[in-house]
Amino acid sequence: MAISISNYPVYLQDGLKLDRDCLKSQERQNEGRKVFDRDSLKVSQLSKNRKILTDRIKHTVVQSAASLSNMRAGILKEIGEEKGQYGYSDVVNACGLSYAKLYSEIEKRYDNEQERYYNADDTLLTKEEEIEWLDMQYEQEVEWQKSCARIAAQGQAFQGNIPEMPTKEIEELEDAFYQARDAYMKLYNESKQAGRPLALQNFAFANSRMYEMLDRLGNLQERVK
Repeated sequence: MAISISNYPVYLQDGLKLDRDCLKSQERQNEGRKVFDRDSLKVSQLSKNRKILTDRIKHTVVQSAASLSNMRAGILKEIGEEKGQYGYSDVVNACGLSYAKLYSEIEKRYDNEQERYYNADDTLLTKEEEIEWLDMQYEQEVEWQKSCARIAAQGQAFQGNIPEMPTKEIEELEDAFYQARDAYMKLYNESKQAGRPLALQNFAFANSRMYEMLDRLGNLQERVK
């Protein structure tokens, strides 16, 4: 007599009875084991893929055009809450500190040479590219601050509140921003070697007359946010 087990013929000796229910139960168990093993493999692969995805997300850097201006705005908000108001000297210092802080974050990411970071489009990102992006942000911030000062000065000159456009002072303001960046980068390197946190200073860049002239242009808090 021949019966099939998992589609394979099995020949039984004459006179030997086989419990068909037992065979069917065994087949179901074997099939269930296959399904279990297949599902376990899928779960294992999904867990592995999830770990890879989580690691990639952790190492993906979204280069925001507003990261520097947002940090600067946060620093100025703290200054305003503490002092009641802030002037262009505070803006210059806040920008310099923001640059140094963002630079320090970039350096920390690349402390481990084995770590790899990626752009949002999954292309490899380098430390040099991040610093180049930060430099571009700072340049745009400086141009924006100059534009704000120029527009405010034009309005004040039109209303007769100031005798003439402070063209020289606005150009000096640009120099002050880049002096601030250099000064805070120097402070960052010194602080890193000494193990001190990087903090806001009251550095004086350019001359006091420039700040006095620019601070007369109106409510800075309404323009620099």
